Amino acid sequence: MHFWAGVVVSFVALIMFKAVEAPHCWAFVLAAVIIAAVGKEVKDLMDYGKFDYRDAVYTIAGGVLAFVLSFF
Repeated sequence: MHFWAGVVVSFVALIMFKAVEAPHCWAFVLAAVIIAAVGKEVKDLMDYGKFDYRDAVYTIAGGVLAFVLSFF
């Protein structure tokens, strides 16, 4: 699920930042994915007492893959 969440965050961020013609769009998209991944794990840490770095890595991997595939 984290992989697909990263894909969704990446595509939504890409559409949003392309719509406003943001300079260096790629940096904003990758930042959005990283912030979403780490933010979700910080929320889990506060709610359940567990920060799972693997979940964050899978979320970021999905976001990066979706971003790369958006060029094709």
